[in-house]
Amino acid sequence: MRKDSETASPKNWLTILGGIVVVLLFIALCYVGYQIMHLVNPPNTYETVLTATVENKVQADGVLLFQETMIPGSGDLGYLVDDGARVSAGTVVAEVYTSHDQSTLRAELNDLNEQIDLLQRAENVSATQVDTMIQERTTALYDLMDAVDRGELEDLDDGKEDYLLTQNKILVVTGEASGFAAQIAALQAEADQIRSRLGSPAQITAPLTGYFVRCANARQLSQSSDAILAMDAATLKAYLDGGADAPLAGCAGKMVSGFSWTYCGVCDAKEAQKLLRADGTPLTKTVKIRFPGQTNQALEGKLTEVTIDEASGLARFVLTCDSITADVLRLGQASAEIIVNETTGLRVPAASVHYVLETGEAAPEADSAASGTVPAGENYIPGVYVKFGNLARFCRIDPVDDEHPLVTDGDYIIVSPKGTEGSVSEVRLYDQVIVEGQNLYDGKLLS
Repeated sequence: MRKDSETASPKNWLTILGGIVVVLLFIALCYVGYQIMHLVNPPNTYETVLTATVENKVQADGVLLFQETMIPGSGDLGYLVDDGARVSAGTVVAEVYTSHDQSTLRAELNDLNEQIDLLQRAENVSATQVDTMIQERTTALYDLMDAVDRGELEDLDDGKEDYLLTQNKILVVTGEASGFAAQIAALQAEADQIRSRLGSPAQITAPLTGYFVRCANARQLSQSSDAILAMDAATLKAYLDGGADAPLAGCAGKMVSGFSWTYCGVCDAKEAQKLLRADGTPLTKTVKIRFPGQTNQALEGKLTEVTIDEASGLARFVLTCDSITADVLRLGQASAEIIVNETTGLRVPAASVHYVLETGEAAPEADSAASGTVPAGENYIPGVYVKFGNLARFCRIDPVDDEHPLVTDGDYIIVSPKGTEGSVSEVRLYDQVIVEGQNLYDGKLLS
C-alpha cells in the first residue's frame, strides 16, 4: 500500500500548473481592463477653492518730482537725523568731523542715549497687565525674526528696540527689577565722558521745514521738473532710456518741502486705456502706485493727466500723491505699478466652468469662462461642479456682465463667494471643485 506523502502523478502537477496560469492570466486581463477603463473614463480631478486678490495694474517707467532744496555741506559727515524724518528749519541734521575718532565717539554716544531712553521708558510703565506685556514681547520677537529673514536692517533695529522695551517693562511690573536708576546713572556718566571727548563738531542745519534725505541715499534728476513735465510721451521715453538720474553729490543732502510729490511716467498706449474713463478723460477715483524692488508699500494717488500717442504706441501720464515715505524720497527714476483696482474673491480654475440650461442639460461644446463668452441662448447658466460627499453638485457663478466683469489670474478666474450682495454665486471657500470629469451632471454619484 502507497503512503499519502508519495509523489503526485505528473497529471496532477499539470492540472495545478494550468490553474496557476489561468489565475495569472485573469489578473493580467483585469489590470488591462482597469487601465482601459481609466483611459476611456478617467477619474475626476479636484482643486480646493481659495481666496485670492488680483490687481488690475499698469506697468510704467518714470521719474518722481519733488519740491526739493539741496543742503550745502561736505567732508566726513555724521548724520543726526534719519531719512524721511520731518524736521523744522534750523534743526541740526549732520555734523562735520575732523577725525575718524569723532565719528566713532558719536556712534557710541548715540548707542548710549538709546539705551538710556529705553530704560527711562520702561520705568514709566503704569499698566499691570502682565499677560498683555508678554504678548507684546512675543509679537516683538516675531517681528524681529521676520526682519532677520528679510534682511531689512531698519526693521531689525526697530524690532530689537521694541523687544528690549517690553522685556524691561515686564521686569519692572513683576518686581524682578525695582527700577533702572542705577543703570541709567552709569550710562549717563559714560555718555557725559564721551560727549566731552567728542567736542563741538561743525553743524549742518536744515535750511527750511520739510523731509530730510541724506546725500548718499538720494538721486538727482538731470532735468528740471518743468522741463520733464513739458515732454511728450516719445521724448519722455527717450529721456528715461538714456538714464534720467544720478547719485546726489556735492552736498550734505536735500530737504523736500510740502506733503505731495508727482510721478511723471510713460507706458504702453493700450495699457493706458485702464487709466481712462469711458469718455476718454483720466480716472477721477483714487488709484495706487507702487515701486517694485524699492518698496512693497502701495500709496494712494490721483491721475491729473493721461495723454495717448497712437503714432508711437505710448502714453504719458502724471500722478500726484500726498503720502511720503523714506523709500520714496530716495528715488529719482523708477519703474512703477499703477494699481487701478483690486478684486478679491474665490480663485476657481477656468477649465472647471460649465454652462448648463435651466433644465440642467449641459450646453453643447460650452466655451470656457476664461473666454468670457456665454453659449448662444438666454437660458444658459455658468457654474462649476463641486464635490459634496460622494455627489457632484452644480454651483452657479455670476455671468460675465457690467456688474460682474471677467477677472482672470492666469488659468483661473475670480468669482464671488456665496452670500455676496448682488451675486448669485453658490461657490464657497474650500469647496472641492471638479476640474476634470466625464459626463458630469448635478447629483452624479462620484466613484
